[in-house]
Amino acid sequence: MQSAFENATFEVAQNWNESSSSSYLHEKWNAFLDVVGDNPDYVYVWGLTIWTYGWFWLIGAIFLLMDLTGWPAFMRKYKNQPGTNEPPEWAKLKRLVTRVALNQFVYGVPFAYLTYYVRKMTLEMPDIRQLPTIDVFLRDFAICVVTWEMGFYYSHRFLHAGFWYKYIHKVHHEWSSPVAWSVMYCHPLEFILSDQIPIFIGPAICKSHPVTIAVWFLYVVVDTVVDHSGYHVPFFLYSRQHDYHHEKFNENFGVFGWCDSLHGTNKKYLQKIRSDKKSVKFTQEPDSKEQKDQ
Repeated sequence: MQSAFENATFEVAQNWNESSSSSYLHEKWNAFLDVVGDNPDYVYVWGLTIWTYGWFWLIGAIFLLMDLTGWPAFMRKYKNQPGTNEPPEWAKLKRLVTRVALNQFVYGVPFAYLTYYVRKMTLEMPDIRQLPTIDVFLRDFAICVVTWEMGFYYSHRFLHAGFWYKYIHKVHHEWSSPVAWSVMYCHPLEFILSDQIPIFIGPAICKSHPVTIAVWFLYVVVDTVVDHSGYHVPFFLYSRQHDYHHEKFNENFGVFGWCDSLHGTNKKYLQKIRSDKKSVKFTQEPDSKEQKDQ
C-alpha cells in the first residue's frame, strides 16, 4: 500500500514538473530575475524582507481600517471580543507602530543577514534560477509547518515562565485584545527567539529555494496577522484560538494546537468551544489574574 502511494505521488510530481505550467512558471521566474537581478545575497535578504514586511503592513492595514471605520458592518459579527479596539486608542497605536518598525528594521534585517550568511557558509545553496520541483516544494513546506509549531510552542511557553514573562513577554500581552499589527509588538528578545527563529528553522533544514521561502513567509504572515486581527475570519481555523490566549494568558501556546493537545494546555479552550460552538463572546475575566498583573 505504501509503495503504491509513493509511486502515485512520484508520478503526480513528475507529471507536474514536466507540464507546461511548470515551464511557464520557470520562464516567468527567470524573466523576473532578469529585471531585479539574480544576486542571491539581495534576493534572500532584501527581496524576502521587502516581500514579507510589505505583506505584513498591507494585510494588517485592512483589519485596522475595519476597526477604525466600523466598515464593512457585516464583519462586526466576527469580532472575537466585541467592543474592544473599536476604534483602537491612537496613543497606543502609535506605540505599536513604532515598536514594530523598530523590531523589523533594527533587529529583523540584521537577523536575516546573519541567518543567510551562516547558511551560505555552512550549507549548499540551491540554484536560484532553477525553481524547486513540486515534490520538493511540498516537502519543504510540510517540514516548515511542523518545525514552526514546535519551535513557537516551546519558545512561547518558556516566555510565560516567571522572570521571562514579567520582563520580556508581558510587552506582547499589553494587547489583551490584539489587533493585526500587534503580532510583532514585543520585546526584541522575544521577536528573535519566538517570532523569527521558529519560522527560519524549516527553510534552513531543507536548504529551501527563495520562492519556497517566499510562499512560506507569506503563509506565516497571513496566519499570524489574522490570528491577531481580533476577528475569527471564516476559513481561518486558529484566529479564535490565539485570541483566547491573549484573553486568558495561560492556554493555547502553539500555532495550530498540536503541541497544546499533546501537553494539555488547551483544555479550557476546548471545553469552551464544546459548550457553545456558536458563541464567540468569551468572558473578559482572565483565568490567571496573577500572571496578568505581574
